[in-house]
Amino acid sequence: MKELCFKGVNHVKTLTRAQIACSNYHYIKYSLPYFLQSMSNLNQHLIEFYAACPHLSIEDATYSDVAKLKHELDAREISVCCLTQEQCVYPINIACEDEVIRERSVQTFFKTIEFAAQLQAPYAQIVCGRGYFDQSEEAAWERSVQSLRRIVDKATRYGVTMVIEAASYNTTNVVYNTGRIRRMLDEINSPNLKSMLDTCAVAMAEEDFRTDLAILNEDMVHLHFADGTPLGHLIPGEGNLPLKDYLLALDDFGYTGAIPFEIYNRLYDFDPEETMKKCLDYLYQVIPA
Repeated sequence: MKELCFKGVNHVKTLTRAQIACSNYHYIKYSLPYFLQSMSNLNQHLIEFYAACPHLSIEDATYSDVAKLKHELDAREISVCCLTQEQCVYPINIACEDEVIRERSVQTFFKTIEFAAQLQAPYAQIVCGRGYFDQSEEAAWERSVQSLRRIVDKATRYGVTMVIEAASYNTTNVVYNTGRIRRMLDEINSPNLKSMLDTCAVAMAEEDFRTDLAILNEDMVHLHFADGTPLGHLIPGEGNLPLKDYLLALDDFGYTGAIPFEIYNRLYDFDPEETMKKCLDYLYQVIPA
């Protein structure tokens, strides 16, 4: 792992280690108890929880399952900053032309919201779906808006805030850059719909991180932190993204939200705790306290 170098630059002034959040993305070949024990081993008390098989399949889980998870989290004094359901690999698509798939997707997000409230997670993450690339992009946008209005209405009633993540254009033709996040936020216009940035997605869209922060302003409440080339979701230091600059931008912005690691790469599946430790060590170089 490359060392993070701050030559001629002081440590961050406003970011704190309390904002650093671990995650279970790269623990999916290990059991849920293993992940929870790993968080205790690493003395971590804030996580983004990736809701996917085998740890928590939203479509299959029951309220009892989530109650048991909450009990285990509480026993370890772990809080969930965001509940992020799998919606790229699974057939979840709120902008789909097929009404059955679209409705099932909305209903799945309804369950995610209920589970987020049960876990006392303030945020649940969402991407805005995609349409067929040989059909109207604006029609896909309108389907996404219709679905998202319903989802946000449900979130409002449950005291949960949805956070939009832009996926790369390789994945979606609805919300694939920060300008389109801004457009969606303005169109829905709800205090229970906010935004996030993903360091890999920012680089993939060839955007300037500081400009993105200015575009989103107070609506920027969450983050996915990883390295890449520009994609890859690698351990910080193993790609070529300007992570130092991103952190300094967040610091200058006065960002107070969580900084979760999204290490979503099968390279790291077989030694997840050591991977998580390397991620923490990397940020500890930058955030001294």
